[in-house]
Amino acid sequence: MLRASLLLAATLMAAPAFAQSANSARPTDCMVRMNAAPTSWMISGYDPYGGSLPEGTFSVTYINDGGSECRFAPLFDLSQPPFGLSKGTGKRIGYALVNLTDSQDVTPRAGRSLRTPSQRELVLAPNESKTLLYKLVANPEDVRDSGTFTQDVSIEAQDRSFRSLGGTQVVLGLEVLPSARMGLSGAYSMSDGHAVVDLGELRTGVAPVPLQLRVSSTGQYDLQVTSANSGKLRLGASDWTVPYSIAVGGTAVNLAGTSRLSGPTGNGYRRDSLPIQFIIGDVSDRRAGTYSDVISISVTAR
Repeated sequence: MLRASLLLAATLMAAPAFAQSANSARPTDCMVRMNAAPTSWMISGYDPYGGSLPEGTFSVTYINDGGSECRFAPLFDLSQPPFGLSKGTGKRIGYALVNLTDSQDVTPRAGRSLRTPSQRELVLAPNESKTLLYKLVANPEDVRDSGTFTQDVSIEAQDRSFRSLGGTQVVLGLEVLPSARMGLSGAYSMSDGHAVVDLGELRTGVAPVPLQLRVSSTGQYDLQVTSANSGKLRLGASDWTVPYSIAVGGTAVNLAGTSRLSGPTGNGYRRDSLPIQFIIGDVSDRRAGTYSDVISISVTAR
């Protein structure tokens, strides 16, 4: 029977943001100040194999520090194109940015949020403030590696004359956990949630059982293999045993203790199919019956 377990490690990196002030504005002018909460819009702890969407909700409070009414549209602008979350190398991760308060798509796909004639303006009286909610959703189809992916964007309060009334910066980000999943394909059956492999009539040599260990991972990974009987097939609770060994992906496994194997080399998202072979030892002068063992295999993503 084969059992699988998963170990995860997480890292988190957040970058500070800064605010721009309109210090040159007169007290009677419209002057917008923005407080982003938090300043780093990080989607933390995303597991690509966890079945959930990488998304997070954040807010910005817009304050009119001037002496006249402010009318503007909050727009997002890329500090440094191209569009997409990045960790410096590899494919960028696309995302959508939605103003939940006004149900508007403000994603800066072309470098800046698209402003439309129907877009509702935010109106602030002197000393008035309003808070808008935003949702950041990363595209899970673009996730092909673990790590922290970010993009710096500016939020700008722009009036109808395309004049900036104030702005600030935030960091958009996605933290992808090193993650791996595994399963089996080939000649096995399930019993009580466990995989059962029938080795057939025991004969010395390689058992004719087609079986593959399938591993999906965000990057490199390690396997750990243990045998309940330390590499022996046992007849019930008796002392009758048959020695055996296995090979995973062509690498021999020492079942006398816990064995650790490194998966294939190479970075980035991967799907591997590793053949499992069972090599039966001396079966002469053994009592008839069904011999068995329990093998546990776990995978750890790096």
